[in-house]
Amino acid sequence: MIDTQVWVGILVTTFLLYLLKWYVLRKRKVKIYRISRESLHRSKDVLMAVLPLVEDESDHPLDESMLPYSKEDIKSAAKILAYYFWRKRRHEDLQRIKHCFVAISRFQNPKHDLEAQARAATWERNRLERELNLYMTHSPFSVNRHTK
Repeated sequence: MIDTQVWVGILVTTFLLYLLKWYVLRKRKVKIYRISRESLHRSKDVLMAVLPLVEDESDHPLDESMLPYSKEDIKSAAKILAYYFWRKRRHEDLQRIKHCFVAISRFQNPKHDLEAQARAATWERNRLERELNLYMTHSPFSVNRHTK
């Protein structure tokens, strides 16, 4: 049998290692986004094609094939432009981008009945709102500009 002092030593060492791990990982890591001109231009092109479809302030489901780009491309472009408009302090444009990001949930598969489309749109809208909130709080949006 192993002596009590050995067990105490193992437990203390384990505790110290976990404490060291917590200390090292507690500092917040900040992502720094570098947006190229081509990426910004492409994002503007994508959203300019989508904005007229989603700015009618309606909630009824639309045909997914009306979208000129995939939902993932639209979401990526919206995130890039949201960051850009936040950095440039263009809050009206930022609100439009946020609305567009969430409003793409209206585009559903037309093969389903209207009730199923409405359920899917509601579920997707909630998911997109959570995704956008997570992006806004875990990216450089929430970091003070003067800290390094």
